[in-house]
Amino acid sequence: MKNIIVSALVCGLAFGASAADVTITKPYIRWLFNGFGFQNSEANFLALMPEDFRDQRVLKTFAELSPTFGRVYTGFAEQTKEDLDRFADYYDLTFRRAGTTLYAVPCAMPAFADTIDAEDYAEKVAKNLEYLIKERKCRKIRYYCLTNELMCGDNWAWFVKGGKEEIFKKFYAALFHAFRRHDLDIRLLASDEAATTKPEKVFPFLDWIKDNMDDYVGAYCTHWYVYGRRTDDLGLWNEYNAYFSNLVQRALACKAKRFILGEYGFHPAWGKRGVMVDDVSYHLRQPETKEESVLAKCEIGIAAMNQGAAACVDWSFVDYPDPFAIEDGDSPKERAAYAAGKCGYRMDTKYNKCGVFRWSTTDRDYSSYAELYAMGWLVKLFRKNATVLPCTFADPMLRGGAVINPDRSVSIALINRGPAKTVSVDCSSWKTRVDGTPALHQPLRRYVYEAAHVPYSPFNDLQPMSGTVTAKEGVFSVALPAKSITFLTTDYVDRQPAAVAGLRIANGLLAWEPSEEPEHRYYRVFKDGKQIASTVATSLDLGGSRCRATASDAMNCAHPVFSVKSVDKWGNVR
Repeated sequence: MKNIIVSALVCGLAFGASAADVTITKPYIRWLFNGFGFQNSEANFLALMPEDFRDQRVLKTFAELSPTFGRVYTGFAEQTKEDLDRFADYYDLTFRRAGTTLYAVPCAMPAFADTIDAEDYAEKVAKNLEYLIKERKCRKIRYYCLTNELMCGDNWAWFVKGGKEEIFKKFYAALFHAFRRHDLDIRLLASDEAATTKPEKVFPFLDWIKDNMDDYVGAYCTHWYVYGRRTDDLGLWNEYNAYFSNLVQRALACKAKRFILGEYGFHPAWGKRGVMVDDVSYHLRQPETKEESVLAKCEIGIAAMNQGAAACVDWSFVDYPDPFAIEDGDSPKERAAYAAGKCGYRMDTKYNKCGVFRWSTTDRDYSSYAELYAMGWLVKLFRKNATVLPCTFADPMLRGGAVINPDRSVSIALINRGPAKTVSVDCSSWKTRVDGTPALHQPLRRYVYEAAHVPYSPFNDLQPMSGTVTAKEGVFSVALPAKSITFLTTDYVDRQPAAVAGLRIANGLLAWEPSEEPEHRYYRVFKDGKQIASTVATSLDLGGSRCRATASDAMNCAHPVFSVKSVDKWGNVR
């Protein structure tokens, strides 16, 4: 009962708060949040990506969102140097520039952990991580977990079946000492266990770990998936808050350690499985409610953040490619596919379609799912080292969260599960900063995801702002569409990116000079004023056009006219 009361005070009902619909306060001491992010399994599939998919979807979308936390499959004991280098190549293209903090985990340990020498296994893991961190400079690998969802081979939750807890402890002790021998500043996570419809099943094993392994564990971690519930079940919000409050308090009880939400999602009840296994999000099984299911998924992450989670990981960033046969070979691509199969667990039998955009290899469909336009902004605006602010809501149809980022910008997410309404938001209790300027000293940009009107982009670009909102004495009003999530932020700078220079065409290839601005994220390419691509590359195949380039930035043949614009980290375009 205590946890439920805490939940209501922090994120639910407004007990004696201001007359505003939403009240956001700033206590003197409040926990830090290290960001929303994704399971980035695509790091292991880099060599399998077609060039256009890599540059115009994966790397471009990552650059636009720049998540500050993420989860990856690497550090396997059996990984070869070739495997490690492929991962490090992806790291160089993504995590390095974004400064993404990573926790690494093997997708699955080799079968039958009780037959493996724990010391030898830990030494192999430590050597691989040492190579990544010290040789390839992948310094943001800060956490490591023994295995995904307590999985050993194809046996889900192997370590909690048949009294294998002592084996689990033995491996953690071996990893702890191996990391110290190799001078690796990596915290071990436990238990990375999945909770579904019965979260209480997680607590006994987590408590056992606390009582028996706390000296080895740097932070606590579980997964949370909602199965067999409706996405319009408004009572789930209170359940989320109570559950995460419980987990956070359990972690804090162990030498004040943090809790990380290692995976989360919203799924229908498992259907009958046939020859192929299909691991898919709610919106693929229930397409008639897919737009609203996005709100339900956002609520899980926001509730975890509100209750004190250190970071939250959405499963996942990119769909896995369509299933392929797992077999080794002589060509680099065959070897890369074989290595990737270790991360796709039985890729020749499993469809894994849980990303925010598609990777369909049969029809080259790389389009976005609806959740990109909500989860994308959550990841982009709620970042590392943010201070979480308590929010109270007078209307049970409202829920959300807010943070102050390290640069003192403010980001707010407001979910409206009811009809359209205009709400008042009161931030007056912290309206003045230390330097005397108002906390909301500039207008808040407004970005909206509305279930009835998903702002799809054919290039997977996030939706532009829909105006600004100005606070007076820390109070403002904002219109919230029905069944929507509205993001409000001062996390931006009004500026013009430098114009793209050196535009030219040769042999059907449009090319330009790279932007040297640190704020730059990607390019938009236009033909006769209409966008035809978004990409991180500095060239685009025009499909055989022989148009000659002129010296101007927007080039002319008789027809057509091409131009390229730079998009910066705040969405400014020029």
